[in-house]
Amino acid sequence: MTRRLGEREIIQTLTRIYGSRKRLPLGYEDDVAAVPVAPTRWLILKSDMLVASTDVPAGMRLWQAARKAVVATVSDFAAKGVTPRALLISLGLPKQFTRAQVVEVGQGLRRGAEEYHCPVVGGDTGQADELVIDCIGAGEVERGRLVTRSGARPGDLVAVTDKFGNSAAGLRLLNSKRKINSQERMALERAVFLPKARLREGIALAKTGSVTSSIDSSDGLAWSLHEIARKSKVALHIDRVPIAREAAYFGSLTGIPPVTLALYGGEEYELVFTVKRPDIVKVKKAVPSVLVIGRVENGPAEVVAVAGGRSVEVERKGYEHFRS
Repeated sequence: MTRRLGEREIIQTLTRIYGSRKRLPLGYEDDVAAVPVAPTRWLILKSDMLVASTDVPAGMRLWQAARKAVVATVSDFAAKGVTPRALLISLGLPKQFTRAQVVEVGQGLRRGAEEYHCPVVGGDTGQADELVIDCIGAGEVERGRLVTRSGARPGDLVAVTDKFGNSAAGLRLLNSKRKINSQERMALERAVFLPKARLREGIALAKTGSVTSSIDSSDGLAWSLHEIARKSKVALHIDRVPIAREAAYFGSLTGIPPVTLALYGGEEYELVFTVKRPDIVKVKKAVPSVLVIGRVENGPAEVVAVAGGRSVEVERKGYEHFRS
């Protein structure tokens, strides 16, 4: 039987065919692509695709799905500390789509574009078996001002922009139709239907000059931590897993360990980053929601967390198309 490929293995296969990107500032594995366009300026590009059958959960409205496509693209700019200036949107639309459905998709795209001040300037439209939204963002940055995944150094602190687990808990809630308190239900559903890119926070963090590496958490906190460890060739020790209150509540009702919801969920779009230890006060002043969750150490590229009073190895897994 033919072994099924995962998303990341497919990407590795394709990028080997494309050839080396060593002549460019970033490789294929960072959040965005950087292209030198002037001696002191880089063009920043990012493409992100939303497919209805895999990225749109039950109950999500069309405008929310369209807005989410924008959020996913903007979130990668946030992780690099770069402002997106424009969006190109390519739409694959089922032929049975009505005018009202097309209008709703357009309204969602406009809402996301206005929310992050990056207008839609063009794109393409074609027929597809299901809704597909490909969003390409473009921005620019001064040469050398990009925050990459590979700059973490021993002695740095590991931090995040907020707590985790609500998106994973919300998806399970929607699939289970479990009845829970209305306040917690609203928070969990909002995490799924109306995620937010941390663009303002990402720009503010980059401006401090104190952030040594950064990644967005769209594929899950555990995967993001492992990517920083792998690209920076360091070990990360997590002193506390940042679990959202509502996720902890949901875990207590269902028996799902809240730490599992926080580590191995996805599509939360928080920023996971490392910061120079002496500068943490300055960083928290710039972004008050910042939570320090651990530290960077010498050692093999691994992630260890304290859970239940003991150290456990964090698995290198997260959301992956074709497997998740």
